Amino acid sequence: MSTYEKRANLAAAQPHEPALESVQPVAPVEARAFTNRFEIKYLLGADRLADVQAALKDFLRPDANGSQDGGYYVHSIYFDSPDMRFLREKFEGNLTRVKPRIRSYRSSLDGPPGRIFLELKGRYDRIVEKRRCPIDRSLAKLLLTETPVHPNGWSAKHKVLGEFLYMSHRFQLIPAVSVLYHRTAFFGAYWPNLRITFDRLVLCSPATGLEAPSEDFVQTIPCSQTVMELKYNDKLPLSLLRRINSLGLQQRSFSKYAVSVQRCFRGLSGNHSLH
Repeated sequence: MSTYEKRANLAAAQPHEPALESVQPVAPVEARAFTNRFEIKYLLGADRLADVQAALKDFLRPDANGSQDGGYYVHSIYFDSPDMRFLREKFEGNLTRVKPRIRSYRSSLDGPPGRIFLELKGRYDRIVEKRRCPIDRSLAKLLLTETPVHPNGWSAKHKVLGEFLYMSHRFQLIPAVSVLYHRTAFFGAYWPNLRITFDRLVLCSPATGLEAPSEDFVQTIPCSQTVMELKYNDKLPLSLLRRINSLGLQQRSFSKYAVSVQRCFRGLSGNHSLH
């Protein structure tokens, strides 16, 4: 049985991450102070996106890294163990979990990768920590080989790289799935630690090459839907929170990685390989 078929069977055995249309909303976020780093996600339909962005306009300033419209493409390649340890931890509700990935940025859908980072996105309950280090294209391609790179000789270059290589060696990590989407990003106009992103055209693929073309991807969620993420440290500004609640927005639980794995691998059979 190929690696691809094994992952398809394992994905099918996991509790299904429901489609966004069927996700039951949780109660609106209470108007209170938060501590540490948090993320809140919302699902916006095409009929709400423009209204929400207009309502929040006074609170935001565009991300200078974006194009003229403030947008850019994000390509994330997630790693997992052959038995999909990190996916299982998510579905089992582990409070402490991590998602290793290589993330690059494109100026267009099929543009070459620009800046490339190795990232470890950790979570403890609702607290989120993302650590990363810049890597060059040659190292990225090396890390994307299916045989884990041994930690010796590399760990001293950067703490994040050392931790990734330790995990790679311990869990036999291999690239699992790619996620590609268009992001429009903003910072808080008055709060430097606040960041709001709007992710649309969310695509996924079992192809995990650094320059995988868009034709290798399929829709993760309908193109009419946008994932809005609110990210902040310590305290969420009360005025912004009240504005969001006045819009009737409801928090959603959604993992691009989990949905993408099941979208790519669930129910697949036949002679497939991961590459």
